[in-house]
Amino acid sequence: MNFRYAHILYRGDDFLTPKRATFDHRTKTGFMTTWSTDHSAELLKHKYWNCLSAYGLESAMRRKITFERKHSDSNLLYFKYELEVPEALEGYFDQTTFEVISKNLSIRETTEEVYKMLKDYEEGSLSFNDQRFSSWLAMKTGELQLSVNEKKELEKSLIKYVETIVGRILWTVYNGDLPKMGKDLSSIVYLYTEMLDLIALK
Repeated sequence: MNFRYAHILYRGDDFLTPKRATFDHRTKTGFMTTWSTDHSAELLKHKYWNCLSAYGLESAMRRKITFERKHSDSNLLYFKYELEVPEALEGYFDQTTFEVISKNLSIRETTEEVYKMLKDYEEGSLSFNDQRFSSWLAMKTGELQLSVNEKKELEKSLIKYVETIVGRILWTVYNGDLPKMGKDLSSIVYLYTEMLDLIALK
């Protein structure tokens, strides 16, 4: 169990934290262990809950959860869920790219920096002739103690991640709506972090 993850269930003024929660991105289902039978009864009674999930101080995402039934173990509940961000985002998750970047850099900071460059371009303070991207790439890789091959691998992964954000996520998922994508940045980072960790557990 990764203790950097935290989940808070809420509806109105009611709040509960589970002992453990596991999400299956393929089927949009999961199971949750509660701290007591009273908590289990409360969750099943109202059935529909919101869930705020956070990964340390890096990122957070909301989901809508529907509890369906309990296991013979009265503290284990099964549920299905919906994302509050576009499900299409999951299709642009690349395990290798994310593994390489997350091993060396903060995904949150990297994603926010790419968004800042996009925002500056939209506002007219960055042009295609600007050397900012190449300078940014050199800065991200140059400050790390890496072998030549590791540096090339990181550069390749960063370029691919930027291409994914700019060419696919922004235009295919958000139809070019940069402010809307900006509001979802934390959720995007959380989603990909959770997907990577779930693969590692298999």
